Amino acid sequence: MTENKNAKTPTDDGHVAHVYLFEKTGRPMVAWDNAKDIKLGDRLYAAPKRKWVALTDEEIYEYADKYLYQHGSNYGIKAFGKAIEAKLKEKNA
Repeated sequence: MTENKNAKTPTDDGHVAHVYLFEKTGRPMVAWDNAKDIKLGDRLYAAPKRKWVALTDEEIYEYADKYLYQHGSNYGIKAFGKAIEAKLKEKNA
């Protein structure tokens, strides 16, 4: 048997396979959604969990100054939330 740790490519929502049937024994039958590089006998591995990257205090203050307290008011709450969300997506992509 060979090991093929790079054979699977996640779909847009992150999954790499799906269960399509259960045998009478209860064992699941699995289909890989991107199996172009998988060969018979390959051992397949789940991608390792990545460590979450948080925002620094400085980044939070920077975004609060830029998006939350615009022109002396605090009506930028939605813009602040969206900016934080976008930055976290960028850091954890």
